[in-house]
Amino acid sequence: MTARSIVFPIYRNEANIPALMQAVAGFHGRYRGDIEFVFVIDGSPDASGALLVTALKDTGYDYKIIFHSRNFGSFTAIRTGLEHASGNYVAAMAADLQEPPELIVEFFSILEKDAADVVFGRRAGRD
Repeated sequence: MTARSIVFPIYRNEANIPALMQAVAGFHGRYRGDIEFVFVIDGSPDASGALLVTALKDTGYDYKIIFHSRNFGSFTAIRTGLEHASGNYVAAMAADLQEPPELIVEFFSILEKDAADVVFGRRAGRD
């Protein structure tokens, strides 16, 4: 079993795939591969899904790509990802990197120290 999983809901994120893949590579390196990535393509009408399939193909990452038949919304996509995640600790993160990846690292650290059962962030403002 993988220690950590990150769920990414994907909808109209074609332009964000290169930056997302850089973030995924950073997570993979930080955790020495002991991390799983779950991408839920939420009926996205753009090429997000195809780009992810191609980008992930030969990476060696532990990942799952789930395709919804249509757009159900980000919360449903996250729930689908949670159902497919196998990590002891699971985070959800926007594919457009609205939240800095370092925040997920901090959340995992808190959970792994058994300092909390659940960790979440709340946006204080929108920049």
